[in-house]
Amino acid sequence: YCNPSMTKVANLLYITQPSLTKRLQNMETEFQVRIVNRTTKGLEFTEEGSYLAERARIYLDFMKETQTGLDELKEKNKASITIGSSYTYSKYTLAEVLFHYNREHPDVKFNVITEQSNVLFRQMLEGTIDVGFIRGDYEGAVNRALIDENQAYLVTREPVKDLSELASMQRLDYKTNDKTRELLQGWWQDRFHTEPPAAMMVGYIDFAWQIIHKGLGYTCCFLPHNFENQYNLCLTPLEYTDGSRVIRRTWFVYPKSRDMKPVLAQFVRYIEQEVALETE
Repeated sequence: YCNPSMTKVANLLYITQPSLTKRLQNMETEFQVRIVNRTTKGLEFTEEGSYLAERARIYLDFMKETQTGLDELKEKNKASITIGSSYTYSKYTLAEVLFHYNREHPDVKFNVITEQSNVLFRQMLEGTIDVGFIRGDYEGAVNRALIDENQAYLVTREPVKDLSELASMQRLDYKTNDKTRELLQGWWQDRFHTEPPAAMMVGYIDFAWQIIHKGLGYTCCFLPHNFENQYNLCLTPLEYTDGSRVIRRTWFVYPKSRDMKPVLAQFVRYIEQEVALETE
């Protein structure tokens, strides 16, 4: 409306005409000016009314921008943390860690990316993940805390009395990171002084256990402390010829920068204090 009536303005504001009239009168009393004139063509702003209307528009824009800024700050403070985690750590441990943390910090949201540890470490260096739970000893410009150590096992359906029998058995290989592969190959070379035999690739380790249960081969892998041996497989701890155990370490890695957002710094402190292993 170019020159609306008081009734039409009230309808636009979803209030009654008497309520609008009273509000207008209160404003005129407060500012000691006339805001509108009633003419035969409808309502017209006075010069003072036009000025107040412009100031009101500026104020409303300011309040809208202020609220948007506050909403962005709130979102930033409760922003999600992007976690990179190895497959087995995600499967057996990470859910428990996040569950306990989330009970104390319910506003924190997590995005979890599951990948091989070598890929995750590269993503950590590139900054595409905030923190990582990584299997194996990777070197780079990150801080890290030791959170777990796992024993390597020979996994078979029946006990193997003599390890030399492995040479005549089907070896199964599975998707894993390069550091894990190096550790297992190092054990084989220490024991047999040869390269590991050719293996049948079966995808993820879970499928290897199913195949072994059927009696179709064996594999060597690292198992978590809470491993559920649902197929009742035979687990033989791997040792080097000097009697030491074959161990793989799991690290919590995070940026070296001290300028971390508060929600991330808080999570890092929790892992270091509540999850990390004590080291000498």
